Amino acid sequence: MALLLGAAAQPPQFLAPLITKGSFAPGDYSFARGAFSGATPEQVANWGQIKPYYRACSHEAALAEDASLKQIGVNAKVPENRAYQDHLCEQIGWAASATQGFTSWDSFHSAFAKSLPYYQTYAAGLSASAAAISVSRNSDSLTDQILVRIIPDQGWRVPMMGSLDALSGVDADTHKALLHRIVAAMIDTDWDNSHWARGVVTAHGWAALTKMGGKVPRLMWLMVQHADADPALQVLTLRQIEPLMRAGKFSRADYALMFDRVGLATIGTQHYGSQLSCKNGHFAPHSMDAGGSDSKVLDARRATMNLPSEAKYLTYVPDHC
Repeated sequence: MALLLGAAAQPPQFLAPLITKGSFAPGDYSFARGAFSGATPEQVANWGQIKPYYRACSHEAALAEDASLKQIGVNAKVPENRAYQDHLCEQIGWAASATQGFTSWDSFHSAFAKSLPYYQTYAAGLSASAAAISVSRNSDSLTDQILVRIIPDQGWRVPMMGSLDALSGVDADTHKALLHRIVAAMIDTDWDNSHWARGVVTAHGWAALTKMGGKVPRLMWLMVQHADADPALQVLTLRQIEPLMRAGKFSRADYALMFDRVGLATIGTQHYGSQLSCKNGHFAPHSMDAGGSDSKVLDARRATMNLPSEAKYLTYVPDHC
């Protein structure tokens, strides 16, 4: 897509009331009215501006991430459907994707309205959990700071592992809307944590974090593993933990998981089959490198990294997706 030289993609003007300090909040999702029949010409025109904006801003983000990777010696071509360091672009793109699978405005609007109380209750529970440990993000203790951040990091992921299926009296559309809200919160959490983690890794280095012991190295690894908006940070971390892993001072399994994450982000393939996608209603490894589709080869690779067989690994996730 051709872009004006030096011109950064700007969100459609009709979204301006939903943007505060560079962050997008979809409100009652009325911004998406133009995606459905019965909308006014203005609503249709407004909706039509979102896709070109997202295409342009994600393209720019891919170029910027390519440049960041080249600065650290990685010649990669990152996917152009990811917003990377343009968080506003990512937020708007994800919010717009909420319309998928809905056939009418009434069903869409009703589902998101009905999902809100469930979402607010869960969010309040996570906030209370973080407050219960009685530490602050401003604490001088790195362990304290990590603990405050890791609760939402993990908390927003739990519902995606099937726990929402146990909600009684929730119809399929409301369930879908609730999951979409939860993923949006996870995206915001990962964005905030990734910037904080980059500062910590840059200031301390992974060897120093390892010497701190306790929960610090493992929980920092979790946050960097989830920093998909910043593949360059993941590459820098992988380089630092590799010698520690070879010296027996860092988990081989955790190294393998980050190796796969970096591979998918930079060359589009993974080596150990740790990253899953939904295929025919079930989770399965995706985008394997040469030989990875052979289960014997894959399991041999995984064994060298203290990972269970792929078949056993898949028993740890829901049996449907």
